[in-house]
Amino acid sequence: MKYLMMVCSDGEASAESGEVIRREIPNWLAETERRGVRLAGHPLDEPESGVAVRVRDSETLVTDGPFAETKELAGFDVIDCENLDEAIDIAAKHPVAWFHAIEVRPFAPCGAVDAQADDLSDVLAPVNSAAPAGTSRHMLLMHVDGIPASDAEEAAIVRDGDSWHDERKRTGELIFAHALAPPEAATTVRVRDGETLLSDGPFAESKEFIAGFAIVDVPDRDAAISAAAAHPLASYHYIDVRPFAEYPSGDDTVGE
Repeated sequence: MKYLMMVCSDGEASAESGEVIRREIPNWLAETERRGVRLAGHPLDEPESGVAVRVRDSETLVTDGPFAETKELAGFDVIDCENLDEAIDIAAKHPVAWFHAIEVRPFAPCGAVDAQADDLSDVLAPVNSAAPAGTSRHMLLMHVDGIPASDAEEAAIVRDGDSWHDERKRTGELIFAHALAPPEAATTVRVRDGETLLSDGPFAESKEFIAGFAIVDVPDRDAAISAAAAHPLASYHYIDVRPFAEYPSGDDTVGE
């Protein structure tokens, strides 16, 4: 079963915790590689680099900074586990969980917008390599505010979402996209004093929640905003646009 691990900053980070996280992440990466459970992942740039995109009356509205739960989102991993217990074990061993929090959310059992295959390793492989020259990699986080649309609006979102996906696949912009299970299927994981603490539900307690995500390679920030504005959910809800973090020269480690 596939899960999105959202690595969340739960409060201020100290110099000591940052040092521990940087030191221990390579061990976590090695462990997940040995177990064959981590398919992809990457840290995201600072929250201030993101924007929230809405479309109202055909006008694109852009607000600096992320909204809701992505405000504290520092990175992500896609993992493939036998069950939720294994996913929680993987999250609890992530050093960020020792100081902050990790939300574990299953992929939607249906409604995958990128691939139906059980093995997504090849599909996700490009996420673990650098973006092509001349492009900028972004994560688009599709938010829903909890207000149900009409059946006609829901059908239009699905239809137009499929068209959005197909067009960006055709142009080569879209690397991967997938719907997520509802927020009540989420588990938030923290580890304190060696004890794994679990909370049902997402990290951010809000009526707004992330319903899915997409990873795109585009020329620049404006192109990422345009891609988000073209998605049908932007006309009903909003989409957070977050650039991937850049690693220092010579650092090719992938992970949070």
